Amino acid sequence: MRRDISVACFTGDSGLTDYSLSLARELNKTIPTEVVTGISLPKTFDSFGVPVRRFFRRSRWYPLDIVRFFAAVIAERPRALLFQAQLKVPLIEGLMVTVFRWLGIRCVLTVHDVLPHYPRPWSAAEFTWFYRRFDRLVVHSEAARSALERMGVQRPMLVVPHGVYDLFRLASPDKATARRRIGWTAPESAYAVLFFGHLEPRKGLVEFLQAAEQMKDRDDVVFVVAGRFDARHHPAELAALVERLGRLPNVLLRNERIPFEEVENYFCACDLVAMPYHEGSTSGVLKLAIAFEKPVLASRVGDFPEQVPTGAGVWVDPGPQMAEGLVRAVLSAKADQPALEQAMRGAAAGCDWRDIAAKYAHFMLAPN
Repeated sequence: MRRDISVACFTGDSGLTDYSLSLARELNKTIPTEVVTGISLPKTFDSFGVPVRRFFRRSRWYPLDIVRFFAAVIAERPRALLFQAQLKVPLIEGLMVTVFRWLGIRCVLTVHDVLPHYPRPWSAAEFTWFYRRFDRLVVHSEAARSALERMGVQRPMLVVPHGVYDLFRLASPDKATARRRIGWTAPESAYAVLFFGHLEPRKGLVEFLQAAEQMKDRDDVVFVVAGRFDARHHPAELAALVERLGRLPNVLLRNERIPFEEVENYFCACDLVAMPYHEGSTSGVLKLAIAFEKPVLASRVGDFPEQVPTGAGVWVDPGPQMAEGLVRAVLSAKADQPALEQAMRGAAAGCDWRDIAAKYAHFMLAPN
């Protein structure tokens, strides 16, 4: 940790990594900053204007790597150590942070999700204890701040929006080119609804595909699903359902992690980005939609009510009738597309990294 600020993120190929690099490259323009992350970070990011240290290996190496990390921080003493969520094991890392603070290292945590997506009975107690180990916390919404306060977490908190993911805008192909690149076979005039990222039930994946099934006889709406579905972590019947619905004539499914260079093709190819989540505190997918100026379809969970630009989205309610609600929302968005697109234009200015980084820097480095 040879810089004034070290941003620590265990994974090298996740949304947390994208956030870490986006924030750090802006911080590094005025304050020496580095990112300490996983060895899986693609080489593409070496040219992003921020020093990167590929440090963490796969999970089985965690016991050794966390000791190496602990020793490196003590040896190099950054002015501030910024964790992007827990690295892997909150109990171990909380004890480690306690030592860092005793040695005078400012420890700050960005709370992307207040609780794990699949919490265990003890998660609330575990994470309450973990959050209390840090000097300061950063959250993305007033909803997240309120949730932490209800848990009894009393720490200085900075509320800043999740920054826009403009780092994925490379060539910004036109819609026809982008559709050709993703393997589009539907009529060129068809309306494309994109479900992007990790393919999980908590994000409304099943209901999204059920909505596609209800609209399978229409050729003017296509449901694009891009991301990895890890069948090992879900029941066999769910995997079979995803496989069956993925073969519908109006569904374009790519079941794998989308490489960095190809992400823009999916957003440039679509008309609407769907986030019908059942739970969650925030989502990087929303910031991708904002970066590419694409209207959204979202549920009222987490920070979506605060962060979706006014007039740039349509809403759906989680629950037993979500699939039907998705059908209605898609048709509503299709009819109002020009107005939705107009509302989304310029929305990126509200989550600009320069402003976010300035607030982070002041919050992390200001005296007590």
